[in-house]
Amino acid sequence: MNIIRMLRICCRVILILLWTLFIHNVFIDIPRLFSKKRRFPRIIHIWGKGLAWIMGIKIHRKNNLPEPMGEVIISNHLGFLDVPIMSSIFPAVYMIKAEIKKPFYFGPALSRGGHFFVDREDDSSMRKAVKDLLNFSKDFCRIIIFPEGKASPNAERLPFKQGAFAMAKKLDKTVQPCVIDYLPERSVHKWDTTKKGLPQLINYLGKKRIDVSIEFFPAEKIEGETKDFAQKWHDIIENKLKQYDSERDGNRI
Repeated sequence: MNIIRMLRICCRVILILLWTLFIHNVFIDIPRLFSKKRRFPRIIHIWGKGLAWIMGIKIHRKNNLPEPMGEVIISNHLGFLDVPIMSSIFPAVYMIKAEIKKPFYFGPALSRGGHFFVDREDDSSMRKAVKDLLNFSKDFCRIIIFPEGKASPNAERLPFKQGAFAMAKKLDKTVQPCVIDYLPERSVHKWDTTKKGLPQLINYLGKKRIDVSIEFFPAEKIEGETKDFAQKWHDIIENKLKQYDSERDGNRI
């Protein structure tokens, strides 16, 4: 590891910690002492923009955000980078798997920020999430969900879990699909779920710049069976990623 890369990693670690502590302590923890408000999507948006800047993430939009925007955003999940990418684009909170709540500080910080935690294997956890979302929808409109449940770096997507779509239908919310891709090739910044996360995060922090693309589809209400809707968008997103790969292969010829 050369000295410039080492310094870049050290500086970014310090900046991320200071930025996260500042945002959460000043703009979330203190206001919570004087207000009943429990969701802070705009603050999370500011945090995401700062995190993306610190990490050198450059977002290339393939299209403009469709109007009106959906209330439930669904996306493929390639890895850790998806969080600062999505958070930097618009105000929203996340539905996150329950085990993320455990890590020191960041888990509690996410909880205090108003994100929703759900154990997808626990029906009571899903029912609680629906109840929380009913209250949430009264004062804010947007939540981000990765329906695969975990990261997968390939074009072939994992099956979409139906819980997110069932909740959107129950709450009568519009769903806004989008596709995230890493540039110049997905493998350059891929997140390997079979390996430990910390070394991969350090690798990200050592990169001078990280280029990503995002493409949005029009929002729509869920009509018919949720499993059919989930499968439809699973296939569209998977085919879109394969299309990106074909275009890259064609440019090499």
